[in-house]
Formats: sequence, structure tokens, C-alpha cells
Amino acid sequence: MPVRVGAGCTRDGMELRQARSRLQAAPTLSWPVADFGKALGLGLTTFARLPFWTILAPMRLAAVQFFATPFALERNLHTAERLVRDAAEQGAAVVVLPEMYNTGYAYSSRLAASAEGPEGPTLRWMKRLSADLGVVLGGALLLAQGRRVRNVFVLMEPDGAMHQYAKRHPFVWERLYFSPGRRPLIAATSAGRIGLLTCWDIAHWGAAASYRGNVDALLVSSAPPRFHRAVLNFPLGRKVYLAELMPALLPDRAAMDEWYAGEVGRLGLWLGAPVAHAVMSGRFVTKLPWPRLSFLAATLGRPKYWGWAAQAHLASLRATFYASTAVYDARGRAAARVEAEEGMAMADVSPGAAGELPPMPPGRYFLANVPRLLRWVDRLTGAPFDFGSR
Repeated sequence: MPVRVGAGCTRDGMELRQARSRLQAAPTLSWPVADFGKALGLGLTTFARLPFWTILAPMRLAAVQFFATPFALERNLHTAERLVRDAAEQGAAVVVLPEMYNTGYAYSSRLAASAEGPEGPTLRWMKRLSADLGVVLGGALLLAQGRRVRNVFVLMEPDGAMHQYAKRHPFVWERLYFSPGRRPLIAATSAGRIGLLTCWDIAHWGAAASYRGNVDALLVSSAPPRFHRAVLNFPLGRKVYLAELMPALLPDRAAMDEWYAGEVGRLGLWLGAPVAHAVMSGRFVTKLPWPRLSFLAATLGRPKYWGWAAQAHLASLRATFYASTAVYDARGRAAARVEAEEGMAMADVSPGAAGELPPMPPGRYFLANVPRLLRWVDRLTGAPFDFGSR
């Protein structure tokens, strides 16, 4: 049965944490687990050194949702810690946070400047909290790696082991602030073998293909604004919806509402693994990057708005984040959701999935109804265009 946030969960969670601590102290076994894992439907296809109990027991996953105030590090980490501690008290083994939970998500030159080094405050916070609570803790944040900034999903274990996956598919303007990663990552953790994705990665089936049948769980850290419902506010009270500038968005807005909700569950079904998806909530407010060029590109087919481009640098782009945090089982069904703006979804899920996996989706995109203009921009802003250096 799903474990949800609410009264009556805390005592059971504490007992589960104590039992898990005793089991983690047991000897570990190292063997080729492909045949054994497949027989149990766990999707383990390589050698592993894991505590025996992680292969047999359900996994209690938690995904956290809240609004991260842009560039308010101390405030954001305080909110995140409160929610992570709540999840740990209720027995969560793995907790995932939204993308850019420490800095907030906004298009600003301050974004790349806020990237932390290997000894930065957020990584120290993650290490301390993971060890203190005995949970595997993950979330995506900006890290400086040499001369480049990358959006890195960091997965921290209680013993200090750290796994890092760099987002492979920055969304359109994001390439102005960080560089893409190049390869997937399957993290062999004390909780099992975990695949990692960040936000727009879920749109591209190639980003997740190596996880198919090979992971016990997938973690996704996201902060996606609903651009298909966004509005541009200009001086003197003028405003225009992006869907008005780009009419191709209008017929598919309902389908796009599901991109970071039901479609994520479908991704888990296709991969054969449960999914914990942490999503930012609240309002997204930012300036338009490359304002005149971006506005003119959006209005190519709407000449009556071309005159507005002169004031595009004064406009603010406003939308809401998806706020669709959930845990899905390996059959793609939502086991727990966050219904409020802030909270967590938590559920006991069976690692991996038994039986045949559904056929791979055709084409480049996993998500349905990706507009042609967005596909074109997505390819145009891909390699070799890379602006994410310091």
C-alpha cells in the first residue's frame, strides 16, 4: 500500500528506519546478479555489491515539492531540510528534491554565477543531512566544473559516497547558463541501482534508453514552467500570451499539461522501474533571455506584434511551475502525489518490474505532442552551440 504523508505514519516510519539500520549493518554479498535479478524482476544486469536486503525489500521513495526563492540559498535549504526530515521520519530510504532547489529557477546572469564548487555549501549540506538521517538524498543544482557550469543531479549516500549526473538536454534558453552533460548514470547505491534524469531530459527517449530494464528506480529532479500557458507583461499594462504568439501551442496545451505528470509515469512503465519525480511549485517570473531576438523569433508569424520587440527587454515572463510531484510504481500508476503547493509524495514500491516491457516509442521524443517549432529550436540550440562556460 502507498505510504502517504499524514497522521499515523511517523511511528511506523521510525520503526522502519531502525529496522533498515540494523539490516544495513549486515554483511554485504558480491556476485553476478543478472540471472537472480531478472528472476525477481529487478532489472539488475551487471555485477553489484549491495546489501542483500536491498534486493528483496520494497523501496520507500519520497519526492519533495516546494517553491525555491531565486537566490535565497539559506531560506531554500531550510525549507528543503524540513521536508527531507519529515520524509526520513516516515521511513523514506531515498528522497529526491526539485531541480535548482538551492538557488531557485530564473533566467539571470546570477544563475551561472551561483554555481558552487566541490566544497560548496549545498554539497556540504547534502552530505551532513544524508549522514544524519541515513537516507539517500538527491537533487539537481548548478556546479562549476573547471571552466564550465553544469546542471548536476547529485545523489548523496549516508556514508558520503556521491554520484553525479549532468543534465544532457538543457531546455532552449538554459544553454545560456550551463553546458550539457554527455552520458547517462546508473548509481549503484545502498538502496539499489538508481537511474537519474533532470527535467527536459524526459522528453528525449535516448536519455533514458540505457536505464530500460537496468535500474531498480528512476529519480527525476525538475523545475519546468508551463511555457505553453505563460504570459509576457509589457509596460503600460500591455500583455500577450505565448500561445497567442505561437498558435501551434493552442491545440496541444492539454497534452502538454501532462508532460511532467502522467507522461513521467508512462516513462517508468517503459523503463520497467518505479519513478520518484520532484517538481518545483509556485510562480515563475523572469526576464526574457536575449529579449529582442527571442521575441522576434516567437512572433515570426504574427507581424502585428513586431513593434513590441523594441520593449522586449522591459517585459517580464510569467508562468507557474508544474507542481506535479509524484511517486509512480513500475506499471506507471501514481502511488502518491503532492496535492498542495508544498509537501512530499511517498510510497513503498517494488524495485524494477517483472514481465515484458512495452515497445520503445518511435522517433526522437518520448513526450507526445512536442510542437514542431520547439523541436526545431531544441535541435538548433543543441551541439555545437554551447554557452555554459564561466
